[in-house]
Amino acid sequence: MALPNDLRVTKQTEDQLRRLKQYTGLNNNVIARIGFMRSMEKGYTYRENSVALDGTLILQKQTWLGDTGQYTELLLKQKYPDFNSQQMLKAWAAHVEDGIASIRNLRSIGEFAAAL
Repeated sequence: MALPNDLRVTKQTEDQLRRLKQYTGLNNNVIARIGFMRSMEKGYTYRENSVALDGTLILQKQTWLGDTGQYTELLLKQKYPDFNSQQMLKAWAAHVEDGIASIRNLRSIGEFAAAL
């Protein structure tokens, strides 16, 4: 199963993305991509129903994922082979939230770059 076309994140993640954008100047989708990859690298595993997608920011898959779209979906399919598209969406959102947790308090692009 592939991710649905319209993707959303939790309210908490949305707030963190906005804050990071304000401090670093990076777009939400770039920060989300970095967060997702950081989470996958560290081995986080999503637990079903642990995410409520209550954010209001809804973007198309192409906007959120950009050139990393196929790679992101492949990683999700490998890690969660039995998930349907809605479960994949929640897993993606959980990975984004997990990945930006360690960088959410950075105050500049310099701090952001150093943390990577």
